[in-house]
Amino acid sequence: MSETKARKILAELVKKSGITYSVDNVLTIFRNKDGKYNNKRLGALLSQIFKTTPNGAKYVEQFVASNPKDSYMALIILLNNFLQDCKQMQAEKSSALTQQQTTVVTGDSVSKRATMFESPPLSSTRIVTDQVTPENVQEIKEKIVQAVTNRSTGSIPAALVSHNYEYIGSRKGAMVSWNFNYEELYPMQNKNVAAIPLSSQEPIVLKELLDCLVGVKGSLISPKKRTIPLSPVEFVVSDQIEESLKDIVREILPLASHYSQIQDFISASSSLESGQVLHALRAALQIIINDYYLSITQLEELFLKQQLTFHKLLYFLRPVFHTMEVLAESVSTIRQTNSKGGSVLTLLHDKITSTTGDEKSQKVLVHLLEMAAVPYMEMLQLWIFDGVIHDTRREFLIEHNAMDLNENELMDYWEKQYTIRLDKVPCFLNKYADVILRTGKYLNVIRECGSAADYQRQSTINLKYTHTEQTYITVIEDAYNFASSSLLNLIMNKYNLIGRLHSVKRYFLLQQGDFISQFMDACEEDLNKDVDNLRPMRLENLLEVTLNMSSARYDEYHDDLKTMLLPYGIVTQISKIVKKEDVFLDTLGDTSQLKGIECFTFSYNAQWPVSIVLNRWTISKYQMIFRQLFYLKYVERILCRVWIANNRTKLFAPQTAKLYRSAFTLRQKMLIAIQNFESYMMIEVIEPNWHIFYQNIKQIKNIDDVLNYHQDFLDQCIKNCMLTDPDLLKSIINLCNICIQFCAFLADATSMEPTETFSARVEHFRTDFTEQLMSLLRKITDIATQNPSEKFINLIHRINFNSYYSDNFDS
Repeated sequence: MSETKARKILAELVKKSGITYSVDNVLTIFRNKDGKYNNKRLGALLSQIFKTTPNGAKYVEQFVASNPKDSYMALIILLNNFLQDCKQMQAEKSSALTQQQTTVVTGDSVSKRATMFESPPLSSTRIVTDQVTPENVQEIKEKIVQAVTNRSTGSIPAALVSHNYEYIGSRKGAMVSWNFNYEELYPMQNKNVAAIPLSSQEPIVLKELLDCLVGVKGSLISPKKRTIPLSPVEFVVSDQIEESLKDIVREILPLASHYSQIQDFISASSSLESGQVLHALRAALQIIINDYYLSITQLEELFLKQQLTFHKLLYFLRPVFHTMEVLAESVSTIRQTNSKGGSVLTLLHDKITSTTGDEKSQKVLVHLLEMAAVPYMEMLQLWIFDGVIHDTRREFLIEHNAMDLNENELMDYWEKQYTIRLDKVPCFLNKYADVILRTGKYLNVIRECGSAADYQRQSTINLKYTHTEQTYITVIEDAYNFASSSLLNLIMNKYNLIGRLHSVKRYFLLQQGDFISQFMDACEEDLNKDVDNLRPMRLENLLEVTLNMSSARYDEYHDDLKTMLLPYGIVTQISKIVKKEDVFLDTLGDTSQLKGIECFTFSYNAQWPVSIVLNRWTISKYQMIFRQLFYLKYVERILCRVWIANNRTKLFAPQTAKLYRSAFTLRQKMLIAIQNFESYMMIEVIEPNWHIFYQNIKQIKNIDDVLNYHQDFLDQCIKNCMLTDPDLLKSIINLCNICIQFCAFLADATSMEPTETFSARVEHFRTDFTEQLMSLLRKITDIATQNPSEKFINLIHRINFNSYYSDNFDS
């Protein structure tokens, strides 16, 4: 099932219908990227395409009734279903023609099928000799029915003879199998065999035992009523039977119990809710049961010829006892665990492992596993070749959580749109579950981008599970390599991911120096206001003007940069990131005490599929680094502005100006500390990690490597910039706030004569600043001791050069 096949069948339908649209026109309309076509209009177009097709209205109704969100994929699936129906109809016609011609089926083919359930002693007496024709098969069925008729008082209506042996009609409707469920159909005739000699008793008991082996209840051998659901059938053997015969009957009866369990499973798994895997397993079991019927028919033939005894019966059936037991145990486990899909394949695989050494049972179980895996592997093939899931009964290992790309956040779309159902992963695919998930996800992204990515080998490959030769692993790996390289080339080349990353670095990591300076010049007055009094539109306009005036105008992606005012400070944002909360979700917190500079940040609108990498969660991490750097840059500007304003003190008398020396010294210490924090973050943390990230990007093989390396880069930057520890972050913010308050004090003080009160205030600021800085240095030292980091030690040496603060403060 693929887009290529769908396109071909669509071309035939369009040509046959005579509509004016081309195939490309139809596909473009159903992609419906601008959303101007509703499902009703699409259904009308579909009805024109199918107007010359028999039963075409059925497909139109299916499309409209499903009300799909992704109309394009719904069309692809619909066309593939139509193609499958056409093939099935053709196969049915061929089958009917073959039956009319009474094509001879050779005895070899029957023997091959019967080898799945074979009794070597019985094969020498097989009544199917050279050839089996449709007439022979019908004759065999009639013999089975006749055998049942012989033990009942009534006779089966002639109409029943024409039915397949797995379906028996009745006044109360069809019954799906012979499984001890006919006591109401045919009244049982009580038999008194106690007084009959052993030689005469044996044929009667032998006949009832043969009936019991195909699920027909007798008067001497009958099943007990089950008290525990799904438990094996137990039998009551009449006391009238002679003890020697009774022992042999009890030895053979477990085979009837195993048969009953298998028939229970076949009946229970016939509903649509059971899913495709159980249906495939049911079909494989039905073939084995058919062979079992043929074997019992042979024994019935020997019985009618008076050539069958109890000991011969036991001799003929003993080789298949264990195989039937293994099958019964397997299907019982499946029913008891209510398994479906991949979990059924795991149970069968485990059963094969547990029967090591039992070659015959393993052969049957391997056959069942390979047959049951066919629909599962078809789903897998559709996923890894086309990125499409066709799993109506939740059997496949990949779960599709329907999400709208336009309405849901892109991080959620990438992470949650498709997930792994761990309980539906067959054990033989455990190691490759993540590879399978990513393969289909990559193809989905390519399709969302409107690019063609038909896997070139998909038309010649039919993915199958084989227990001995794991060729499917090579196919999965090839499909993954194709999908990952295709998506990587698409994002790296067509959508220029590297250029996007450089663009984000310019603005969020303050690499575009002239732009940042001009932007702060333009909006500093606004950012000093209370955040509740700010107008976001004015900030947006100032950003646009600055971008166009600075060298940032040469960045082709500068229009994606936007301004944002968050309703909380930087400490709250980092706590949200640590707790993995939505950092963009509006809160009802009090913003009356917050300034614009405390809430301001940039946002970035990356387009799909680049937004897979630059998603909201990633941008929030960039924002954390930006807010810290931007705040430090803001404090640095204020300290520098105070230095310019302090030049007025030159007009004071020498004795008066002398009192300002301590204030000037403190201002310089503050400026050096803030600049050291800035340079540490940009030179020792961001740039080295960016270099590592950029080198890794050159060696990537898939988009997941990009995501991992990018997250590692951001996590390392946030960690080494001390943004992951709320205590450290609060200390840095408090240090910056002391600097801002001191600058405000000096701005007011330079306009008046200094007094003793002025000197005391300066000393108070000096003490607060030094204590806060020393507290911060101690915390950094503790962290560096517990988790040795060269970068943290370097920061300590930068600020506490020659142990200036530690020695003076201790003294």
